[in-house]
Amino acid sequence: MKKLGRNDPCLCGSGKKYKQCCLKAEEVQTVSDRSEAVPKAIKWLFTKYDQIASEALHEGFFGGLDDDEYAMIEDLHGDSYEGIMINAMEWFLADGVMTLKGQDHRVADLLLDRGGPLFSAEQRQWIELLTAKPLRLYEITEVIPGESMTLRDVLLPERTPIVIREKSGSRQVTPYDLMAARILPVKNHFELSGAIYAFPRNRSWDLLDDLRDVLEGIEPDSSLAKEITSIIIPNQWLRLFVNAFEMPQLVDHLTGEPLLFVTDHYRVQNWSALDHALSGEADIEGSREEGWSRLFESEDGLIRRYLSIDLDKRPDRVKVSYLTQQYADEGRPWFETVVGTAVAFVSREISDPKGRLANLQPNESKETSAPVGLPPEMLTEIIKERIWQLYANWADKPLPILGDKTPREAVETSEGLEQVKFLLHTYEHGEAQQAKAQHRTPVSYEFLWQAVGITP
Repeated sequence: MKKLGRNDPCLCGSGKKYKQCCLKAEEVQTVSDRSEAVPKAIKWLFTKYDQIASEALHEGFFGGLDDDEYAMIEDLHGDSYEGIMINAMEWFLADGVMTLKGQDHRVADLLLDRGGPLFSAEQRQWIELLTAKPLRLYEITEVIPGESMTLRDVLLPERTPIVIREKSGSRQVTPYDLMAARILPVKNHFELSGAIYAFPRNRSWDLLDDLRDVLEGIEPDSSLAKEITSIIIPNQWLRLFVNAFEMPQLVDHLTGEPLLFVTDHYRVQNWSALDHALSGEADIEGSREEGWSRLFESEDGLIRRYLSIDLDKRPDRVKVSYLTQQYADEGRPWFETVVGTAVAFVSREISDPKGRLANLQPNESKETSAPVGLPPEMLTEIIKERIWQLYANWADKPLPILGDKTPREAVETSEGLEQVKFLLHTYEHGEAQQAKAQHRTPVSYEFLWQAVGITP
């Protein structure tokens, strides 16, 4: 009998095409059956082998951590710990090894050989695919929320990107997110296996260095390459949870003074007098509705801000914000001289941005919000200052991630060009995510693309 095509009339007599009728029900049933493969395998392993399986999982997946680091993993809150264990269990089925009576056995072989759990055909096929497909690092290049996402292999960018059918996950990611995963072929499309190792791009350098160093000269599709990535990727991912991200010292680009959030709070006693006083100053721009800024032209020709004046939460208050202690100490007497008795000083608030802008756990990085009471435009200015500070002469500085070449030198080769693009996308991706969470305008990195002569 001829196989029924997706566009053929359905045999149930509904008048609909097969793909719009019974095929959907068959696919749902298959997925449901397949989804039971991992829980069934885990239950069988830990029922039959108990302590041996537990020790093998601990030594294999968590073996790169010391006792204190492993204790930190166990102390993580529910969602983080649950996500780690989902990845650990899938890794155990796909790459784990157990020692039985002095002999090493692949966990997948124990599951699929005679004497293993009673799998359906779909469940057996799923375990076989998990075992066969490697864990690799991908960059998301395109997203259709609720439908699919397109992944490009970071270490093999010349390969054709793969479109993954993914409903829920595609609603939670954005282009240039970085993740490690297993891609499995399912009938006429591709799916993710289930375990996802999300890597913040700005914390992916050690992973990329390790993978490139160890995989150099190794056939990328070999069993050895698969074994290497199954060790390095989980270990580096776990370290995101146990190694705190160290924020560098933030300093003002011009003065070299440490950046501070300094905010002076004032009670407004005469709004008309305040408006009149500020409108009479040549270096002040703005209005009561949008706030005021005191601007100056720096030595590099760019217009910068000494201070910003904004409405406070209380209707009779304004706040004057500064980026450094020096700006605040010089700005307060200037402001109070200009506005006179139109305002009365209430209090000064000082906080260190280094602590307040520090990253959270890797799975919480997108939840960061703007520091309390800091205007979004001022926060953008602080971030811009930091970016200018970090990337001064960037194009001509040797970078370890580029093999100690400068970006200008690296773009001369196709491999180096891809690495520089990856680096620039990393900068932009992190800034876009941070700006979105903090409800502010992202700082542009176009000046870096231009510095090395490539198009964003």
